[in-house]
Amino acid sequence: MRKSIQCSTCKVGSCALYTLSSDEVKSMESRTHPTNFYKGEIIRRQDTPLDSIIYLRHGYVKEYMLHERYSDQVIQIIKPRSYIGMQGLCTNQGSIFSYQAITDVEVCFIDKSIFSDLIRGNGNFAREILISMSQESISNHKRFLSLNQTQIFGKVAGLLIYLSEEVYENTNFELYLKRAELAQMVASTRESVTKALIWFRSEGIIEMDENRIRLIDLERLNEIARKG
Repeated sequence: MRKSIQCSTCKVGSCALYTLSSDEVKSMESRTHPTNFYKGEIIRRQDTPLDSIIYLRHGYVKEYMLHERYSDQVIQIIKPRSYIGMQGLCTNQGSIFSYQAITDVEVCFIDKSIFSDLIRGNGNFAREILISMSQESISNHKRFLSLNQTQIFGKVAGLLIYLSEEVYENTNFELYLKRAELAQMVASTRESVTKALIWFRSEGIIEMDENRIRLIDLERLNEIARKG
């Protein structure tokens, strides 16, 4: 579902947007297509042509990799005011990952060629894009490395901290993923993740009401995440 939007008056633009001149904003605006997706809809499929960069204005998106022989692998949850598909910006490959709306979302499809031109022509814009990509890369690398160093309780504790601090920026949040998808994020099983969540609740570390989580004892949760 398409709707009209102006980059120049966007209230949820990225830091990079505000480094552009008025002419550059107009140029990008002329090749940007705003679209809405409902919860559960696929925004982009793995290996499809990458002809645009996606900017997530509202809602949350699941980034995941499809496997022929194994279960899909959830990589991360993307929060509002983030760019999607940056990994393929400087290559001729198709989309490396798939993206699915886990809430209703609003996105803007920005033509890849104009986005690349802005990076080449505006150093401040390029710097903000690099900062965004670096922060995402560091966060994901830290999470993936920790999976080899902790047991299941430490993995789930780390996942809850990640969701709280880096995704929802709140200690009280909705789990939009199924238990099996949470398990994919920590390289474990649905049963093991459920067992860890139930234990955290019984110990008063979290409160859990269906899919809503509230972190109660952050000090203990961080200790479990560190020690595994």
